[in-house]
Amino acid sequence: MKRVFLLISIFFLAASLTFAQTGAAASASPVGQMDEAVKNLANEIHAKLLEKRAEKVLVGQFTFQDGVPPFSSYWVNQLVGELTNMRGRNYIILTGGAQDAGWTIVGEIVQVADVIRVYSRLIRLSDRAIEGSFYSSFERNDHINDMISGGGGGTSSNAAAAGGRDAREPDSWDSPVTYIIGTSPTAAVMNRTITEGDEDFFLLVPERDGRLTMETTGSIDTYMHFYNYDTGDEIAVNDDGGQGLNARIVQSVRAGTRYLAVVRGFGGSTAGAYGFRAFIVVREGMSSFENPIAYEIGEGDTNIVTVNRTLQQGDEDYFLLVPARNGRLTIETTGRIDTYMELYDADREMLDENDDGGNNNNARLRYSVTAGTRYIVLIRGYSQNVSGSYGFRAFFPDGTNVSPDEFEPDNEPGQAKSIEIGATQTRNFHSGDDIDWVRFQITRAGRYTINVRGVNNNRLDTYIELYDSNLNLIAEDDDGGDSLSSRLSLNLNNGTYLLKIWCLDDEPNQPYTLSITQ
Repeated sequence: MKRVFLLISIFFLAASLTFAQTGAAASASPVGQMDEAVKNLANEIHAKLLEKRAEKVLVGQFTFQDGVPPFSSYWVNQLVGELTNMRGRNYIILTGGAQDAGWTIVGEIVQVADVIRVYSRLIRLSDRAIEGSFYSSFERNDHINDMISGGGGGTSSNAAAAGGRDAREPDSWDSPVTYIIGTSPTAAVMNRTITEGDEDFFLLVPERDGRLTMETTGSIDTYMHFYNYDTGDEIAVNDDGGQGLNARIVQSVRAGTRYLAVVRGFGGSTAGAYGFRAFIVVREGMSSFENPIAYEIGEGDTNIVTVNRTLQQGDEDYFLLVPARNGRLTIETTGRIDTYMELYDADREMLDENDDGGNNNNARLRYSVTAGTRYIVLIRGYSQNVSGSYGFRAFFPDGTNVSPDEFEPDNEPGQAKSIEIGATQTRNFHSGDDIDWVRFQITRAGRYTINVRGVNNNRLDTYIELYDSNLNLIAEDDDGGDSLSSRLSLNLNNGTYLLKIWCLDDEPNQPYTLSITQ
């Protein structure tokens, strides 16, 4: 009760001083329309506080251009007075540095032509959720202009020049400053000031999945950390990723997840003014994880449908793939821009990613998929500045549905099938992971040649390893034959030998022949 009594006393003192300074009755007050706006705001906030059953409410700062002019102090005093005297109130109004509040009311003052607009937010401090947003508008007049431009305001740059802290201090991990994420690179910049050894904390809660860009602006050397706010896990850090000495982090984020960006000077003595902004690019017709572009998977290496898309800076495209059969799926981009690809399952777990696995700077993934399963492919530029046209396609290449040959199973040494010296066997790799083991007998010591070659051409990239009967490696070869074919030529004594044959191609596209000759 002492606190409330003190606040009421301060309110009436402030009102009396204002009346004395203006020298006019309340009905003729040059700030009458502002007083009326405060009353209306207080009624709206009061209703929301009753609805939310709030107990202790801190009325914080209302800033103008990151300063606190007399206008702000007057507005806060009036709002405190209105709420304190509200009928049916079952909450306590706090001001100043109160630390035990469960709710806070803060806002910004904006000039729009001849209109003053005050934006107010009711924030639940336990999770920094915004439970109410309000705005009040009224016309400017000379007296209001004086209150806005009068002493005690100042900007962040003025505060920095004086070595002071900005109007949003103190902030911390437990009490970060909420930043509303923008939808384009021209998002509003929040001006802040770093003092020696200072850190600034920004709470970010994206409304959609996407690629979040956080960056600083200005001339001082900033350093940025990015965390999952609820788990405390650090996700990324950056020093000079932005322009000049500014920091920039670009990270994929999920809607509704709370993140924290922490900005500090690169060195402990760094101080000065800087700007902070964060945005997820949103454009008409953009896809998302929840609304991906459906793509029909192709069969074979020809007649594949390519979807042509355009990436703008910071853009992302999402494609939905639902394979009709099991198999090894190829997913790739085409074009001249440097693309990056990420593959997810329906639960948003990343399965694989690729940068330059395709031609030039294109991305390419090969992944074993299951029929009827939903897969999401994310395509973005390799860096935030990449933009331009590209193509997307996904298909089961020729050869991926090859049936196992007659010698299977032979993936283990104990399953090895025999070949006679001088004979030729035709085999295949029914998948990129297939391994063939072969057994042969030398009954006359001499020089022998082992050849493994594609049936259609010499572009099948094979690899062979030769072992004795105790599985001791004797020799191995990759491209000793024609082009990518394998060949070993060496002296062998009498005995039993084992040959391990496998393929370096992810998608073997033809059978191969094996021969052992003296």
